[in-house]
Amino acid sequence: MNKHNNKLYTAQREIYQQLVNTSHKLLVASSSSSSSRSLTTFPIPNIEILHAEPVSDIYSVDNHDDVVETEDVGYRCKCTFQLVPVSSTTDDVHNVQSDLVYSIRIHGEVVPLTNGIFPPANRRIQGAMNALLLHLNTKRDSITEETKKYKYTALRNNLTSVTFVSSWGDNGRIQDNNSDLSGDCHVTLHYGPPGLFHFSDAAITSTPNIFELCNEVNWKRDAQKLCNSCHLSSLTARSKGIKITVFHSTLHGSAECAICDDLWITMKQNDGITEIVGVSLVSPDTTSDDSSHRNAKVRYTKSTEAFQHPNAGVMLTSLRWLLRSLSSISREYAVRSSGALSDIQKPRLLEMYCGCGAHTIPMAKSNILSEIVAIELDDRLVTACKNNCLQNHCLAGSNGHSSNTQVTVIKGDASMWALSTTSNESTMNNTQRFDVLLVDPPKEGLDKTVCEFALNGHIQHVIYISCGRRALLRDLDILCMGGFDVCNLAVIDLFPGTDSVESLVYLRRAL
Repeated sequence: MNKHNNKLYTAQREIYQQLVNTSHKLLVASSSSSSSRSLTTFPIPNIEILHAEPVSDIYSVDNHDDVVETEDVGYRCKCTFQLVPVSSTTDDVHNVQSDLVYSIRIHGEVVPLTNGIFPPANRRIQGAMNALLLHLNTKRDSITEETKKYKYTALRNNLTSVTFVSSWGDNGRIQDNNSDLSGDCHVTLHYGPPGLFHFSDAAITSTPNIFELCNEVNWKRDAQKLCNSCHLSSLTARSKGIKITVFHSTLHGSAECAICDDLWITMKQNDGITEIVGVSLVSPDTTSDDSSHRNAKVRYTKSTEAFQHPNAGVMLTSLRWLLRSLSSISREYAVRSSGALSDIQKPRLLEMYCGCGAHTIPMAKSNILSEIVAIELDDRLVTACKNNCLQNHCLAGSNGHSSNTQVTVIKGDASMWALSTTSNESTMNNTQRFDVLLVDPPKEGLDKTVCEFALNGHIQHVIYISCGRRALLRDLDILCMGGFDVCNLAVIDLFPGTDSVESLVYLRRAL
């Protein structure tokens, strides 16, 4: 068993063991009548390992075994590297005299990247890394003084590290004949002490004309050249008390560093129920599609300052699992409904920690649900989610398309919102209550009040997406002790080479 699969099997085993322990506690409590629910048998969930497929060729319907060997390459859409002089013995800490190389820290040691390559980075970032380093290390055409060796001294002085943030796929606002430079990519240059436009005595001594070379005017001039030649969406300088940004000339001085991404969902109707065929970052070939298939395009606009899923392959695989789970739930509601086909009942969903709408918009465009209410605390993400709903014609009250589920986006803390909703639920009618709760919390997991909301309210189904396994084990114990059974459990390798796993859990209220 390789290290990759061993990590996933370990995660599976831990969660399964937690469910066994919870069931044992329920059996003991049932025999003494001290539990809120009784249990006579252990409900065995469906357990699966999902593999994130390579993003570059991800128009796929099902997982394949051959992707296991490549899912640890080209998946990261955010990376940070140190920039250090190529010679470890140089005294040029201000990066004026020596070529720069990318480095990472391994067990506290600074380790240069071999040939400047970081395999986990996606293709867009790899292309930007190569173009940026070539630009920073460009020599002057004619070197008359050693102090003027590098052409872009204004960009290099006190430069310590760089961060790349890219789109998930190649469908951003920046396009190029070179596919490695297509798609949005924003770069931030980080400057250490004494600062971007401040100079130490050593720097002044080694470069007497540094005041003329390194100032804001020259930085913006050189940054604009770099931004355009490297096909970057934006280039930002960060130093203590300073933040300067320039944009690619085709973006006409955008006021915000934003990432655009397109995603396609392929669906078909089966007895009036929407079934998910595939989810992809690549536009489907409509000329060869089955006539029964319907393709829905999702457009995201995300701030580089706010959270976005760092692994596009995992994001797509998780999203496909989520939509298929909701489709299965929707089928159950349709079977229970006795109306005509056009009157098929659909479940109503509450989404907590909705972020920029990464799950919200695809759920709405799939039209599996009757209504979605999305809760988010971060102001930037609330704004992004509303704007994404608006541009995808699914924001409630904005004349959205009838083929999309309408979304109401609310700024609020999940625990406080759960507390107030629980207290008011007794006065709600059936159309105001929620059938499904979707949670994708931070690593710390769910607040106790959110668990109580799920247990004490009308919620029949809970879908839990987790990147924090310890918190997940705690929350599953609470939910299962209180009346839910785990029906489906899946794990995905979130960051290959680390211990990070994304867990997907579908729970249903025990009958």
